[in-house]
Amino acid sequence: MLSTLRIRRIGVIDDATLEFGPGFTALTGETGAGKTMIVTGLSMLLGARLDRGRAGTAGTVDGTLVLAGHDELETALDELGAEDEDGEVLVVRRVTKDGRSRAQIGGVPVPIGTLARLVGSAVTVHGQADQARLREADQQREALDRFAGETVGPLLQRHRELWDRQQELRGRVEELESLVAERDRRGDQLRTALERIEEVDPQDGEDESLRAQLERLNHAVDLRAAAEQASTLLLGQDDGPAVGSLLDLAIDQVRTASGTDPELEGTLGRLESLRLELSDAAADLSRYADGIDASPGSVEQANERLHEVTTLVRDLGPSLGGAATIGELLESSRTAAADLDRFDGAETELSAAREEMTGLETALDEAAEALSDARREAASRLARAVESELVHLEMPQASLEVEVAPHAPRPHGRDRVAFLLAPHPGADHLPVATAASGGELSRVMLALEVALGSSREDRTAAPVFVFDEIDAGIGGRAALAVGQRLQRLAENAQVIVVTHLPQVASHASTHLQIVKHSEGGGTSSTVQRLDREGRIHELARMLSGETSELALAHARELLDDSADPSASASTPGEGR
Repeated sequence: MLSTLRIRRIGVIDDATLEFGPGFTALTGETGAGKTMIVTGLSMLLGARLDRGRAGTAGTVDGTLVLAGHDELETALDELGAEDEDGEVLVVRRVTKDGRSRAQIGGVPVPIGTLARLVGSAVTVHGQADQARLREADQQREALDRFAGETVGPLLQRHRELWDRQQELRGRVEELESLVAERDRRGDQLRTALERIEEVDPQDGEDESLRAQLERLNHAVDLRAAAEQASTLLLGQDDGPAVGSLLDLAIDQVRTASGTDPELEGTLGRLESLRLELSDAAADLSRYADGIDASPGSVEQANERLHEVTTLVRDLGPSLGGAATIGELLESSRTAAADLDRFDGAETELSAAREEMTGLETALDEAAEALSDARREAASRLARAVESELVHLEMPQASLEVEVAPHAPRPHGRDRVAFLLAPHPGADHLPVATAASGGELSRVMLALEVALGSSREDRTAAPVFVFDEIDAGIGGRAALAVGQRLQRLAENAQVIVVTHLPQVASHASTHLQIVKHSEGGGTSSTVQRLDREGRIHELARMLSGETSELALAHARELLDDSADPSASASTPGEGR
């Protein structure tokens, strides 16, 4: 329930607070007093996008929502971190001068889309544009589904689940078919390439290693001579001069001197370490020289192996992702092996997916048929319920048909729902878009909402309906009937109505008047909650434009009769 609404600096309303009752609240006032601004402010609170033409003025709208019974909304707000106080949450929408807006729910800043999704789910605004939407086929189908929620709801959910799975599976089948086609095109090629790689068994970096080896083999004589000569210079031969013998002499001299001066012991240690390093280096050079194989057979063997691996890269590289080295070829081969594994499993998975698709199509056909059957059964009940309400709305001879016809498959089924209206006997049943006038369409919409409200099983989370211009194009008995049905709708919902008809306003349990003030060349409006006497004066003004004794008497009688459900339809004011 919407308990309060405060509007500041929106249109002619400088600062006004509205306190709504739990049932039927009527909003009335003179032309230009700002009734439209009330609906504009409320729409802003529900997340409506702003008209860019309103930029240049800053305004704020805040409202208090009672959460009792709205379990899903309460859970969503709890997840958002919004704070509530005694089961009520404060919603705020601010508009800056440059046209930008900010929103908060329970103290938590939220995007406008989130405001519309959460708060908009609890409040429904009906204006002329909303009546026009009633002409749309999808809106009519959704209305039928809401009416038969207990029977249609589970079937609709089941159909949506099957539909979503079918779309998911269809995409997977297309993916697998593409994979199988690729297997047929590339599978043999990849297997041949992998078999050849396995046969040659190249090692990562082997091509570079072989080139380095051939470089050594081609200079083997020079390399061996250099290593042997260097070893001789380090250690000497036949007692000839060498680094090692000279270093030994130096070590002997320093060792003797260190006996006199211990400061040389550190130097002696380094020289001895150097002698060991020199011996190791000479030994390494000797081993290197001994290990060089300069035989023609070694060169030929290395050349053959290099030719084998480079030919492998040249032949297989283009088919394996353009590999140019042994390392790239091996990496591509691992990817190719993984592709082959996918290819090998694709056909099996494709067969299973196609089988599931066949079963799914059967299940979806059955679900769609069951959904259509439920809608056709509910369509008759909804038509009778709306016709019953139209009797009370001064359309006693109107006939409504809710047509459920075949349509191309969609997530919500295979039905096209159309509301067909014959306003009077002898008239053809035509779509409401062409059969109903503006006033008749308002009454059809109201009759539908009353029928939907009467069908609701859960009465704890009563919806909030805001009607703007519901009484457009009607008057007299029809206006009185609209007031009565709004009163009936308010038994199961909170109803807020902006109206200019006294026959409608008289049925409200709460009456708010928008009062226009003009001073200093400017105009502003405030909102007053009317007591009984205030209501009588406002109804008199609405009846005749004045508050004469006759008008007041008519207003008093109208108010009394509206409060009495057994009052006859000949209440004063009808026909005006």
